[in-house]
Amino acid sequence: MLKDGPVSAFKIIGCHTDSPVLKVAPRSKRNSQGFNQLNVMTYGGGLWRTWFDRDLSFAGKVIVQQGETLVSKLWNSNRPLAKVCSLAIHLDRAPEFNPNKESHLKPILSTEVVNQLCGGDVTKIDDDKFLLDEKHMDSLTDLMAKDLAVTRDSIIDFELSAYDHQPAGFFGLHDEFVSSPRLDNLGSSFASLDALISHSKATAKLNHSEVDMIMLFDHEEVGSQSA
Repeated sequence: MLKDGPVSAFKIIGCHTDSPVLKVAPRSKRNSQGFNQLNVMTYGGGLWRTWFDRDLSFAGKVIVQQGETLVSKLWNSNRPLAKVCSLAIHLDRAPEFNPNKESHLKPILSTEVVNQLCGGDVTKIDDDKFLLDEKHMDSLTDLMAKDLAVTRDSIIDFELSAYDHQPAGFFGLHDEFVSSPRLDNLGSSFASLDALISHSKATAKLNHSEVDMIMLFDHEEVGSQSA
């Protein structure tokens, strides 16, 4: 209720913020033919063949124990760490490639030999309560710990997503096209938020009896199943 009367109308714009992506699996450590790889999970209904041969970075949430408290920290590798490599054409003559999500989408992170030589001073975690070294590559968790300025043994778990390291940009003869990942539905989310801010400024001094709002949903790509 407003001081001069009831709300006359609700105006709501609905969008979503999530996009199809490759997520690091709860047990990501994988080794094959001397290569260290990551087990990943597919989130949403993506065009997974487009994820091949791209420089992939990783970002997400890291749970760190500080005393008796669990703290959530955001981590971004800010550099390409992995790649899902295509098979050479003379080894695969199929006219159309439909990747198997369980066997083909395994990003290469490093070679076992170079990782042993250049992996850094990694101290094994004695307390295996959270099985960090058993589930994930110690070199990866060591990098996260250094970037976040925490100890490796304080990392409880994490949730990371891969993303194309190449930044968004314009293309075309007159720069009329936008080249960017995650346009569905972040483009609409941005336009909605921008419009709401502009509208609120325009009506700030008016006796505005409408409720104008936007609703940005997560998990739309997996059927909007979350609470």
